[in-house]
Amino acid sequence: MYYVNENIRDLYRVKFHDERGGVLRLDMNENPEGLPKEVFDKIWAKVTPAYIATYPEKDRLAEMLAGHNGISSENVSITAGSDEAMRLIFHCFGQAGKNLLTVTPTFEMYDVYSKMFGMNHITADYREDFTVDAQDILNAVDEETGIVILLNPNSPIGTAFKESEVKAIIEKAQAVGAIVVIDEAYHYFYAPTFMALIKEYDNLLILRTFSKLFSMAGLRIGYVSADAELISYIEKAESTFNVNNIAILFAQELISDENLINSMIETERAGREWLTERLTESGYQNISVEGNYILFYPKRESKVIVKELKEQDIWVRDYGRGILSGWVRVSTGSVDCMKKFWDAFLEIDRKA
Repeated sequence: MYYVNENIRDLYRVKFHDERGGVLRLDMNENPEGLPKEVFDKIWAKVTPAYIATYPEKDRLAEMLAGHNGISSENVSITAGSDEAMRLIFHCFGQAGKNLLTVTPTFEMYDVYSKMFGMNHITADYREDFTVDAQDILNAVDEETGIVILLNPNSPIGTAFKESEVKAIIEKAQAVGAIVVIDEAYHYFYAPTFMALIKEYDNLLILRTFSKLFSMAGLRIGYVSADAELISYIEKAESTFNVNNIAILFAQELISDENLINSMIETERAGREWLTERLTESGYQNISVEGNYILFYPKRESKVIVKELKEQDIWVRDYGRGILSGWVRVSTGSVDCMKKFWDAFLEIDRKA
């Protein structure tokens, strides 16, 4: 019998096989409308046969991202989405038998990677008022901790950490030989960042993605920022050419367009505020903190809401267990997108 890594053999994974074209995608925190057509056309016009026949070059983009974030290019590694950066972090620093520490609920892939690399997943739980106490995280950091992961803001609830809390966690992790990862996937929907702290701490990695605000989930590009030594280990584990040319081109063009960035931020925020007001005025308990998503509690069963909206080509997601059991999460976009969702949702939920 051939050898199979037992961590992979016994791993449970959920695969996505749904056709997502032509629907209002409000279930995975993508931009439901994508880039403005004129912006897309302008960038796409630069794609030539010679350009895609050439192996990718990432150095220019790394320098642009470094300038954008006030760090050095030696502190940046560009990856196939921030998801690849997560995997590389576990590959490099995920010691089997050690503990991964996160809050819960949080992004599900961190649990998957802990199992894949033989780590024990330890959690600090959200409380009934939908807050998480940083002291609970601090208390859980010990000699068995290998990796601490914080999303800021955290998905799916949207809460954020204070700098004093983050520094205390990083310093305690440093004392026990653990690394800290701060996932800033939703940074542009929430301006505060801990990027500057990589200059102070050699055990800190920051993740960013182009899948959310920048509307490039289909191109799979993100990056990790950290102390130069940590980045050197990440790059030793990377594939030779791990990011495609078209993704690099779009990233270069978008990261340099400050007016576009600000416009997309304002478009999403206006839609989020509009929907939050409708939910609150109509008496729905809702959580709208940071990030391009809102949680709310419908009158009807959440699974019914998801199913009947999907029949109208509007996709949202719900939660079946834990503190969010029965809640629905809707990704936020423009006011027009939110109106389309709201009208369809009201008609369904009023059947209760």
